[in-house]
Amino acid sequence: MALHIPTPLIHSLPLSKLAGIPIYLKLELLQPSGSFKDRGMGHLVKTLKARGATHLVSSSGGNAGHSAAHAGRALGMPVKVIVPSTTKKVMLDLIRAQGADVEVYGDNWNAADEKARAMVEADSTAAYISPYDDPLLWEGHSTLVDELVGSGVRPGAIVASVGGGGLLCGIFRGLKRHGWDDVAVIAAETEGAASFAAAFEAGEVRRLSGITSVATSLGALEVTPAALQYAKAQPTRAQVSTITHALPLKKKMLVEPACGAALAVAYIPAKAQSLASFTSVVIVVCGGSGVTVDYLKAWEQQFLSA
Repeated sequence: MALHIPTPLIHSLPLSKLAGIPIYLKLELLQPSGSFKDRGMGHLVKTLKARGATHLVSSSGGNAGHSAAHAGRALGMPVKVIVPSTTKKVMLDLIRAQGADVEVYGDNWNAADEKARAMVEADSTAAYISPYDDPLLWEGHSTLVDELVGSGVRPGAIVASVGGGGLLCGIFRGLKRHGWDDVAVIAAETEGAASFAAAFEAGEVRRLSGITSVATSLGALEVTPAALQYAKAQPTRAQVSTITHALPLKKKMLVEPACGAALAVAYIPAKAQSLASFTSVVIVVCGGSGVTVDYLKAWEQQFLSA
């Protein structure tokens, strides 16, 4: 069973017309668990098993836990996932379907993470899995850049959604490894979950008072400090969209609002124009399994029908 797969890079004619430059989509929603998380989580879980871990405890808003459960099942390791009460039922069902034990705890990911850490501290045989703050995760995520290099497309910028910063750190690592020091990184978030933008503006980590965005997959109250350190060595922008702009409606493939934050950088005309200075742009369609047609209809009614 593949822990992660190489994903297609496709040229988007509609988005290219809006931006006036070539726009490419890196389709991470096609990973086995439905998101980019499989890259880092597979590498992390495989490494922990090689080091002697026998079972795993993960904290997650949803996608990381789903990916951890997938990797654990593939490698024959029991996994327990602690998720906050904001995690959708569809995601709970997907994680359980992978054979993982799921516990709902706390109002946000940070509370769930505290519970997961406490469980691991009390059990010397358990290994903790962070959803974003681990160099092993970043190394796995960096393979995305390896695939871009192999594709022959050297973009002027890469757009990626940011929650806690794991994907961002992986992209920074990959760019550094290949000497792509001039490729800009655009960190995309939504209002109500913009922990990286707050930290980027302040020059240091800032803790949000709460998560008010429907994009709960971006629900870390603070970004990993490593993301800010990497950003100092790479051209970086912070881009925050309203949730209305980030909703991924009218798409042929379903993605979560967290992923819609990255797509909004190109499909909202006023934002797309800001990309014109780049030779081309790759948008990481990070995916997310916590979305259904019913959720899309509900979001459309809630945010777009007024």
